[in-house]
Amino acid sequence: MTSKLKDLLSSVLSAGELDLLVSSYDVVGDIAVIIVPEELQARERLIADTLLTNNTKVNVVAKRAGNYDGEFRTIALEILAGEHRTETLVTEFGVRLHLDVEKTYFSVRSGNERRRIASLVKAKEKVLVMFSGVGPYPLLIARHSEAAWVVGVEKNPLAHEYALTNVKLNKKINNVRLYLEDAGNLPFFIAERFDRIAMPLPTMAGEFLPVALTMLEKDGGWIHYYAMAETGRFEDAVSEMTRACDDAGRTLLEARVIRCGHCGPKTYRICVDARII
Repeated sequence: MTSKLKDLLSSVLSAGELDLLVSSYDVVGDIAVIIVPEELQARERLIADTLLTNNTKVNVVAKRAGNYDGEFRTIALEILAGEHRTETLVTEFGVRLHLDVEKTYFSVRSGNERRRIASLVKAKEKVLVMFSGVGPYPLLIARHSEAAWVVGVEKNPLAHEYALTNVKLNKKINNVRLYLEDAGNLPFFIAERFDRIAMPLPTMAGEFLPVALTMLEKDGGWIHYYAMAETGRFEDAVSEMTRACDDAGRTLLEARVIRCGHCGPKTYRICVDARII
């Protein structure tokens, strides 16, 4: 699709403009989210209309009007073409997700990673997802594993409302429980402990490692810890987990680092799959 977009615009954009064009973009449900460099702002409507006309799966084209920011990692968008809305319906590995791409955080690029985590869950495991957003991790885990139950905790009220809606959308899933709460307060409102914990908040998950270790079964289990790391510095995340385990009186038995997203020049989103007792 990226080369096709450049091909479609080759007759109306100059060679210099084509070089500036960010031809990769995300399609979330039926909404295409594009990046328009400042030098091409005068051409943004043309770019958006071309994309809308030539992709039958897209009904809205929006451009990023900022970066992911704030407590809830949301991003401002500007509608350039198509229907004027930011709500959409995503289907991911058989799970339906209703969401707002501007007011809630959702990364379509993390779909394969969510499916990977689900594939690791063993029968009858109790699974906790911290920072569960609109519910993609809890629902995919429930859909593609034999977990006893999956608990999701999210602080953003709107994301939590979408998650509740998404549980209802996926009627065959009946072992997901969702809480509107700060993950830092987990030990105060959930008494149970978990065999597996996912922490999909790569910018801040480190602050919550002590809580995650508290919520892990006393006999041990797995924590999937996400972080942003530069090439050559991936092991820093393992060291951070080792220190947190030491502080909590626990032991990191094994850790493997999975590269699961490219986020910038030499910077990646990584997941540390850690087995801890």
